[in-house]
Amino acid sequence: MTDRSSGTTAGAIKAGIERFRLADRPDVAVLYPDVCFASIEAVGEVTISLLVDSVLTGWRPEAQLTTPGSAPFPIASLVVSRDSAARFHPELSNRDPVEIQVWADGRVTVEVEFQGSDVTMVGEQWRSTARDVLAEWARESGAELLSVFNDRSRSLPDVWNATFAVPTADRTVRDLVELGTRALRTAELSMTGWGAEQDIRRLLADGDAHAVLGWPPSAVLELRAALPKGSGELDFAADVCAFANGVRGGTIIVGVAREPARLTPVHGDEGLVRRIIEERVFPVPERLSVHQVANILVVRVPPQDRLIRPFLLRVASGGLEAFAVVERYGVETRARSAAAMHTALAVGAAALLPRTDG
Repeated sequence: MTDRSSGTTAGAIKAGIERFRLADRPDVAVLYPDVCFASIEAVGEVTISLLVDSVLTGWRPEAQLTTPGSAPFPIASLVVSRDSAARFHPELSNRDPVEIQVWADGRVTVEVEFQGSDVTMVGEQWRSTARDVLAEWARESGAELLSVFNDRSRSLPDVWNATFAVPTADRTVRDLVELGTRALRTAELSMTGWGAEQDIRRLLADGDAHAVLGWPPSAVLELRAALPKGSGELDFAADVCAFANGVRGGTIIVGVAREPARLTPVHGDEGLVRRIIEERVFPVPERLSVHQVANILVVRVPPQDRLIRPFLLRVASGGLEAFAVVERYGVETRARSAAAMHTALAVGAAALLPRTDG
């Protein structure tokens, strides 16, 4: 039986890994001449420099009729499975959607696959947003975004790919797999999220702050570049009050600028946020939470019991104390009109008056 790994770049990766492990590894397999598949247990601690050296040792320019630097495709790729060595099977194990690619000139890239919008239904704006989010994420992660694309020759219309140039010094396979995992997690949350309850839960759990760069303001989401001060405190309190009056609650994320979308690092002052709310909103919303997620501050206003609504916005002016009922209308926070307030008060007062018969 012929060894299909002989003379291939994938076979060179396998040989390099087995030299590193000082043993044959059944959990390292050659899928195609240029694609090696292995358990993360087998390859996680392999250095990227060893990976590159193994590939270039086993590669000959005539194999792809090209020269270093001009090859349109990587000469070898490594994909991994989270299955243990004992459970690993080259045909049955699930592959991580992260691929480490080695090029003829020794460069290394990471390509990730993530769920997005149907390419047949979205325009360039969606692709541009994805690029902006991932480019900003990559810059702060020490990588560089090279491309975002949907390859219809091999993928479904809602499956996208992004490729990054990555640093390799002192990095291991596990390091790059985790880097790629963070990238695809950020991409998916950014492209499919919009600030709803489940999105905020994922944001708090995963800590992928850059994902919010793809979220537009909505009926349940407000974005602010900085912590409020001066007259901005009233606007901030108004948003909190409006979300408390809404059926679904809402979230304010501080540390996100728009046009261009970028993070403006905020290292939160929970005491400041709570002081503003306690001074300006009555009653104080229940179960309100403030979380630091990387460089942004997430203020979550959960849905409130209808028996304690409406919440009031306190406005002090010229020695007088006035109150307003504010609500969310689309992406705007507005106060109820005087006529609406008068009607609500009149109806409420009438309901409380004792009935007189006759």
